[in-house]
Amino acid sequence: MVSIFFQNPSFSQLTNDSQDLQTTKTNVSEIFVLPFNDTNNDRRNPVEYVFDEPKANNWIISIYNNLSYYNNNDSKTIIKIKEAPPSEKFIELMLFGDQSKRFIASVNTNDTGYMRMYENNQNGWSTDGPVTISHANVQGLSVTNGKRIVLDKLGLNGFDVGAIDVYGKDESSMPNSTYGGSIQFEVLSGNLSESILYYMPLVMIVGVGGTVIFLLFWKKRN
Repeated sequence: MVSIFFQNPSFSQLTNDSQDLQTTKTNVSEIFVLPFNDTNNDRRNPVEYVFDEPKANNWIISIYNNLSYYNNNDSKTIIKIKEAPPSEKFIELMLFGDQSKRFIASVNTNDTGYMRMYENNQNGWSTDGPVTISHANVQGLSVTNGKRIVLDKLGLNGFDVGAIDVYGKDESSMPNSTYGGSIQFEVLSGNLSESILYYMPLVMIVGVGGTVIFLLFWKKRN
């Protein structure tokens, strides 16, 4: 269904690659996928996806983590959502891939510096649903871990998404974190009600409910 509604291919900058990254976009949405090898870069050389225009204030980022991790304590994916320079403001998520599935959410602002806002060292994130980060003028910043909200209504005095960095190693000499799969980012911004994805949960509920009612009615008649 996603492929039906995203028929406007365009190009955004992937700063550590010699080729542009093809993405699919609408007026209020943007999807891009990174293969596993991009998550094995180190923190000094992250994969950086730069948006053509910053996503201002009202936005939702859904992260579908389909990566296969090596089973060691240092296997992880670090996602840094940044404002455009010269701002030093960013949101950082750490998703550890070993059996612990440790999850850490941090923020960095010009006023307070780097602060760890949430940490769960056991089963901290889930693939049952996407990990989401959202921001709104009134509601502030919220984060979910794939199952539930873990950070809610954190005031950041506004946040315009300029780029997303992804990497998996603290130092280049460390072993790789992942060996397969991919990680997908879906970004909704602006007037979210204009995007078909905004209504997808409702469509799914109506579709499933209609199917259940039909089956119950059909069974009753038989």
